Amino acid sequence: MSAFKADKGKSVFAKAGNEISKRILMVDDNKSIRDAVAGFLGSLGYEVGLAVDGMEALAVFLDKSFDLVLTDLEMPAMDGFILAGHIKKNSPDTPVILITGADRGTVLKMVEAGPVDSIIFKLFILNDLQALVQRALAF
Repeated sequence: MSAFKADKGKSVFAKAGNEISKRILMVDDNKSIRDAVAGFLGSLGYEVGLAVDGMEALAVFLDKSFDLVLTDLEMPAMDGFILAGHIKKNSPDTPVILITGADRGTVLKMVEAGPVDSIIFKLFILNDLQALVQRALAF
């Protein structure tokens, strides 16, 4: 896996030597989760942009083209639910997957009629994340 710097000094990962067809924006204020998910997706051949919160993610999203957004729910400045609304307003066909450790019932009610396409609850298995990402990008 190779890494290179994106705007604002954030790392972006790509599988070395492979043509990359899909770009994913990974948003999480927890560096360990952000880096682990980005590294995993990069090893699968996706190009992954990183942001530490919703405000930064929205700026990166508006500046670059992404095929999918993975976002944590609970973040400072702008949470993932509000970010999803902005993403859908600017790019209605871009899938948004919410990553959260919050209470399932509360989250499911909150996103029922909202801008989020899918939810994955922490602690998740990487194979489940891979399957969810592949389904989201298949449309």
